[in-house]
Amino acid sequence: MLARFLSLILLVVGTMLGGCATVVSGTTQTIGVNSDPEGADCQFRRKGVLVGRVNPTPGTMQVSKDYESVSVLCTKEGFDDTSGTIGSEFQAMTLGNILLGGVIGVVVDAASGAMMKYPESVTFTLIPKLFDSEAARDKFFADMRDTFLNEYAEVVARIKSKCAPDACEKELLAAQAGRDSRLAEIEKRRLLAKVKPS
Repeated sequence: MLARFLSLILLVVGTMLGGCATVVSGTTQTIGVNSDPEGADCQFRRKGVLVGRVNPTPGTMQVSKDYESVSVLCTKEGFDDTSGTIGSEFQAMTLGNILLGGVIGVVVDAASGAMMKYPESVTFTLIPKLFDSEAARDKFFADMRDTFLNEYAEVVARIKSKCAPDACEKELLAAQAGRDSRLAEIEKRRLLAKVKPS
């Protein structure tokens, strides 16, 4: 009787593990890497270790999924070095795992890093070292600000659609702080940008 009971448990566990995101979506993913303009050398590091490189852009790279963010440095002659961070996000698929794989499935996904994924594609805007005129400089940074605000609006909409009721306000405040910091950084870069002498 005990042997039969143990066999049943093993069968259930085996079935549960089969429904995990680890099996369905894997522990690695491909990220499309673009730059504006094209032809940049972009290096990706996690915890200081090189995990990928695209040279020249555009291109793709394979990276293991992880909870850790990935830092990026893109370089191109005639442009300032551009750095940034790619954060991973909770995969929507794992929400279904609570039904498919139960607690064991979620634990396996969390341990393997398969719960987390990075954006499917990223684009880095490179800032020229020298602008032809103040008008060209101001338009460049106005476009950058507008693009960022559109992305911010998408983030806010995503937060509102997915956040837990008791966490929404905290997440939205964090997003607002990030928005304000990024807008201040864009303005700072605009003021520091060099323009050709007239």
